[in-house]
Amino acid sequence: MKAHELSKILELQFKELKEIASNLSISINSPNQKLTDEQISLIEEFINKTKNKNETKVNESPSIKEVSIKEPSIKKTTETELIDTKLEVIDKESIDKKFDEKEKVTGFRSFQETKSVEKDQDIVKKEEIKVGYLEESIKEVEVEFPITVEKFANTLNINLTELIQKLLSKGHILNKNSFIDFSLAEEIAFEYNILIKSKEKEKKSFVSLELEEQEIWVSRPPVVTVMGHVDHGKTTLLDTIRKTNVVSKEAGGITQHIGAYQVEYNSKKITFIDTPGHEAFTSLRARGAKVTDIVILVVAADDGVMPQTIEAINHAKAAGVPIIVAINKIDKPNANVDRVKNQLVTYGLIPEEWGGHTPVVEISAKTGKNIDYLLEVILLVAELMDLKANIAGNPEGVVIESKLDKNKGPIATILVQKGILKTGMSFVIGKTWGKIRAMYNERGQIVKEATPSTPVEIIGISQVPEAGEKLIVVENEKIAKNLALENQKLEEISKKQSKKVFSINDILAKFSSEETQNFNIILKADTQGSLEAIKSIIERMNIENIRFNILHAAVGNIVDSDVLLAKASNAVILGFNIKVEATAKKLIEKEGIQCYIHNIIYELIDNLKKLVEGAIKPEEIEIEIGQAQVKQVFKVKNGKVAGCYVINGKITRDSKVIIERNNEKVFEGYVESLRRFQEDVKEVNQGYECGIKIKDFNDILVGDIIRAFVKQYQ
Repeated sequence: MKAHELSKILELQFKELKEIASNLSISINSPNQKLTDEQISLIEEFINKTKNKNETKVNESPSIKEVSIKEPSIKKTTETELIDTKLEVIDKESIDKKFDEKEKVTGFRSFQETKSVEKDQDIVKKEEIKVGYLEESIKEVEVEFPITVEKFANTLNINLTELIQKLLSKGHILNKNSFIDFSLAEEIAFEYNILIKSKEKEKKSFVSLELEEQEIWVSRPPVVTVMGHVDHGKTTLLDTIRKTNVVSKEAGGITQHIGAYQVEYNSKKITFIDTPGHEAFTSLRARGAKVTDIVILVVAADDGVMPQTIEAINHAKAAGVPIIVAINKIDKPNANVDRVKNQLVTYGLIPEEWGGHTPVVEISAKTGKNIDYLLEVILLVAELMDLKANIAGNPEGVVIESKLDKNKGPIATILVQKGILKTGMSFVIGKTWGKIRAMYNERGQIVKEATPSTPVEIIGISQVPEAGEKLIVVENEKIAKNLALENQKLEEISKKQSKKVFSINDILAKFSSEETQNFNIILKADTQGSLEAIKSIIERMNIENIRFNILHAAVGNIVDSDVLLAKASNAVILGFNIKVEATAKKLIEKEGIQCYIHNIIYELIDNLKKLVEGAIKPEEIEIEIGQAQVKQVFKVKNGKVAGCYVINGKITRDSKVIIERNNEKVFEGYVESLRRFQEDVKEVNQGYECGIKIKDFNDILVGDIIRAFVKQYQ
């Protein structure tokens, strides 16, 4: 029987069952852990004895207060926890911990009055040791998360190989480029007598209005992101869960938009964020993890771990988000679940059944097999996380997606994170502002209010906001507008400062590469998420002598102003999943502007590469790489070999050479063979001797200079 099944039978919360089991020296790491009949009997016997004991205490000694079964939960700082652990070793003999036989079974301390003086003395002694040990041994280091293993080793001044071996001994298979989470980093640092403190990365601070805060904390639904490789069944899984059809709307098998949905299972709600599954949307996937509580990693049983699967694992780990693995397509004849599990172990995801902490559920999104069990696992993990939100005070949320609708204007999908968002509220989102005219859920139904973890589409925004921006509710529209303008000024100042930083590098680039060509682009897309993803790809493209310059990037159809800008700047217009307005189409034909519209990102990027390659006109040049002087000439069967000394640079086996005699060119050809101590070599560097045979040239003399060249294109 599994742990969560036993907790239901005994009418206990999983946390309570786990606490009771720990008192009986039974380790329960996961709700899906299987318990033996003997363990179940011990737990049931303990619960019955505890109930009888409490009843007896009440009947026999009414004056004695009833003691709760649960041990008081005292929150300690990380610092105290670390010191307490060390004290168990340092002062094991000096600090006497006396327990009754009954108390040893339950794990509870005695509270008898006769021991109160002795206990007070122990506490004073312990505090003195704490202070002394803290001053002498513990060193505090600030660490910026997320962090790779290599950077973590450098920050703590630990040998990288030693750190990787230590991680391996703890069951974590990580390389130097893998991300290490805070809890594991804290554990490792403690072994080196180091106390680490998490330091948040500096973020761009925009002005916001803070209202008077009240606190009413309530449980909220978990926010789940489905990630994985393309065509592994992410959208099919979401379709099966929410009983809708999105797959038929996709182009090229790539998820084009981020949608947010909410479903109900066993009278509990779960919110799903549908992040794109293609590697081009790396930035959007990372942004999705910031608002996510749990990640479902979908891996096809017939395909295994793929590049986008690894990307998803790294992003989830960097965000410190728990992962539930859903091995999909188990209904296929060539499905190999064990192979997938072995691959997952390589990336630090050890299944619970193998002694790890990663829940793994075998499903078939097509047939619906084990989907209910997957939802149950999500709710169990969420229960352990004890997710809560403050529903009082100032409502806040995050923009999941945004777009420009022809009829409704700018629209944004908001995931509420705090407070209760209601129709009619004024808000600011970075440099945009507005008042909520209407809110819609994922089914297109009008809703009047949205609680934390609820996704809603809102209308009434001044312009399309950027995905990932924070929505903050303010008192009225006037304040919202003023704050948005202030944020806009701050952003302009930030841009000017960044321009000053890079201006010198730009000037140097012009001098060092005078032939560099600017490739001007005007980019339009259907949503802000798609726009950012395509911009990210173009900015990362590295083609020699080409500098990509995105003059204008916006959401919406191609209009006259876009065409006029393209004409004035000699730019190419690229569109993704949008249309060209009728008047703009006529203007494009009249002016002869290059305009390309695509519905699949792959095609857009490939077409851009072809355009760039057509724009480049490669020029072949020869660069001198070295010189050698002939010191001696040897006769061989098929000609002569020059015994040379490399006086500058290097000579390579594939070099083109020019033979000079008395500063005059006597021959131009190629190296036939290059030897050093009777061995053929690829190159000989300055300061070394070598034997060079020139192809089709035997009139070599002592004192000749051999100049070596290689061909390059620019």
